[in-house]
Amino acid sequence: MTPEKKIVSLKKFLEMDKGEDRLEYFNGEVIYLPSPSVEHQRVLLNIGAELRNYFKGTSCEAFALIDLWLINKEKSMNVKVQPDLMVICDKTGLRENLYCGTPALIAEIISSSHESHDRIRKYITYMEFGIKEYWIINPKLKTAEVYVLEKDEYKQVSIYKSDDCVVSHTFSGLKIHLQDVFTNE
Repeated sequence: MTPEKKIVSLKKFLEMDKGEDRLEYFNGEVIYLPSPSVEHQRVLLNIGAELRNYFKGTSCEAFALIDLWLINKEKSMNVKVQPDLMVICDKTGLRENLYCGTPALIAEIISSSHESHDRIRKYITYMEFGIKEYWIINPKLKTAEVYVLEKDEYKQVSIYKSDDCVVSHTFSGLKIHLQDVFTNE
């Protein structure tokens, strides 16, 4: 099952987007996202806790499931996504329930119902908008793929497995043990 799609104007999308549904917007295409599974939520909270602890007392901050607006006026591109997790260091675009700007790191937790959405559409979008680091977390395989932006393209730096530590290439010293991520304890 893939996310449901619908084409609308930006104005119509803003009228639709009242917070009742999980909606994403890609230049006219509206994506209805399914509710996250229990497993998805566990992994999200585990990674979120690690990110929160790492960034405590710094100028950067981790957020989960808030709206991210990516806007490129030159290319007339308007994209609204809801990343599972993102790290924001430039907080000038942070509002009550959204961020308009470029996060330093985004992590998406994939599921079979929307894997291609995260692996293709979001991958390309995040790369085009200059997100420095993109993590794809796969709870079924217990893996984490790390991509780093180099010369306007993502380079896969590593695939970490269940007993490895995910290492950030943007934030020195940020390491997350995957055993802690994929546990429900």
